[in-house]
Amino acid sequence: MPPAVDIRRNDRAALPRFAALNAEWIEELHHLEESDKAMVARPELYLENGGQVFSAHLDGRVVGACALKPHVDGPKAGQWELTKMAVDRTARGHGIGQKLMDAVHAYARDRLGLRSIFLLSNTRNDAALRLYARNGWTVNHEGPHPIYARCNIGMEKML
Repeated sequence: MPPAVDIRRNDRAALPRFAALNAEWIEELHHLEESDKAMVARPELYLENGGQVFSAHLDGRVVGACALKPHVDGPKAGQWELTKMAVDRTARGHGIGQKLMDAVHAYARDRLGLRSIFLLSNTRNDAALRLYARNGWTVNHEGPHPIYARCNIGMEKML
């Protein structure tokens, strides 16, 4: 029987772990950019303007997290981004990323009434790209990103 994972939304006590999990994988594969440093310093930024942070709890520990962030200005104004998705390396392979993905999709579709969401990633993040593909995300951009050095692929999910 798979472990019982509790997905919570906007649990402020989980925000430091949200930041730590993300900093860990980013530093493992890339380096922290300015926006990442801001996330580490103030993870509550991801709750601004209606943003949502989802956290996966297992046996009293936060073992995964991600955010659903609205863009309020710039070229993506009015669109929502799945961002900062991470699962603790000791908890990988137990479907935690899928549970987070299911929660984000349901919230975006059912609570926010969105028709689509987008994400930015990197082709080095094999496990993440497999998860996105399994969940019907499609590539809408490949190549360098104008703002984020580590992003070289953009994807969209129709809800």
